[in-house]
Amino acid sequence: MNLNKININEQNNNQVIPNWHDIARPEQRIPNTDKWLWLILAGRGFGKTRTGAESVMELVNSGKYKSIAIVGKSVVEARDVMVEGLSGLLSTTIAQKMYKNQEEQIEDSNILKFKFYRSRNLIVWENGAKAYLIGADHYEKIRGYQFDLVWMDEFAKYNHPKETWHQILFSLRLGDDPKCIVTTTPKPLKTLKKMVDSEGTYLTQGSTFQNEENLSKRFLKTVKETYANTWLGKQELEGQLIMVKENTVWKKSDIQHNDIDREALERVVIGVDPAVSSNDNSDETGIIVAGVGYDEKIYVLDDLSGKYSAPEWAKIVCRACHDYSASCIVAETNNGGDLVSEMIKTINPYAPFRQVRAIKGKIARAEPISLLYSNRRVFHTKEFLALEEQMCDLTYDGKIEKSPDRVDALVWAILELKNKKEPLNISIVGF
Repeated sequence: MNLNKININEQNNNQVIPNWHDIARPEQRIPNTDKWLWLILAGRGFGKTRTGAESVMELVNSGKYKSIAIVGKSVVEARDVMVEGLSGLLSTTIAQKMYKNQEEQIEDSNILKFKFYRSRNLIVWENGAKAYLIGADHYEKIRGYQFDLVWMDEFAKYNHPKETWHQILFSLRLGDDPKCIVTTTPKPLKTLKKMVDSEGTYLTQGSTFQNEENLSKRFLKTVKETYANTWLGKQELEGQLIMVKENTVWKKSDIQHNDIDREALERVVIGVDPAVSSNDNSDETGIIVAGVGYDEKIYVLDDLSGKYSAPEWAKIVCRACHDYSASCIVAETNNGGDLVSEMIKTINPYAPFRQVRAIKGKIARAEPISLLYSNRRVFHTKEFLALEEQMCDLTYDGKIEKSPDRVDALVWAILELKNKKEPLNISIVGF
């Protein structure tokens, strides 16, 4: 396939094709720096791939770069996304200008004609510059190549990021000013963290919402509602590199997801960790619904936590008690005292309510519950992003940014479910 086979409609042919610098946001333009690595960590829909493609075309058309690597997770992704995709090399403003003027004299002297040899995974420019499409799943194939320009897209998706990066470093050795462009949504990879911390890196960070005028309104509304203030949202939407903490009570790999039919549940309880105030700076009220199945495994059914006033969370708890046919509401009352009981009883005088007071600290209470997770005795019926983020943020040194209210409610609920066979190490105040 070559560029002449690209389908661009007549309307586009009649339009003036702008220069990339006229339509790109400032953070999408090649930085004026002597740093050799341009790392773009940004959220989904930021325009990372388009930025990488336009930058490669601009650098090659400068005549300075002649041996280029286009590296994707696989060679298929490199071809389908980085070259032929909607934001790929063949859709850049330079490529469109070349196509539009293919039968005329190209007025812009910086535009070099090129061909894409699809079967060979190769792009050749008229000045002899070549771009090789490479898949990171076969990173050993990079051996033997040498480049002066490399573009790596969605680096965090690679199956072997460290090994691929090492091979790129060995091969990026041509010319006076070899450059590498890495465009990716971040993941907690040590190799990516080293890139961020390197003195040779120019770091660009951006969020999904910087490009919202080009994105579906329904998509934006959905992701805001679903992922706002969650670990996944910070990573996938805001482009933040959030490294996995060491020495945590829970490991993310221990949190398994498995649904269960309501009829297969033997008992359901609701754990509550109430906030002692209700203002903008208040902690959340943790509200976790969990049940034990006839298979003797525990299932987390719902996370209803949030910032509520006392009447609000009491209504939510009592409604959940009804909806899930819960046999018990168990709430920590170290701070709230009888107020917690009074709020529940005000909404439903017959609510099966149990007060508990913590004797052990948070870590001591949470550790046996985390062991149940690691032994595959507890499952989440779906992804509870905010809860799971708190779980993986709880470290043995006790250093936490905010109160783990959801985790506390989770612990109380699971301890109550275990109480059928194992006595709780808490002070029971009574129904």
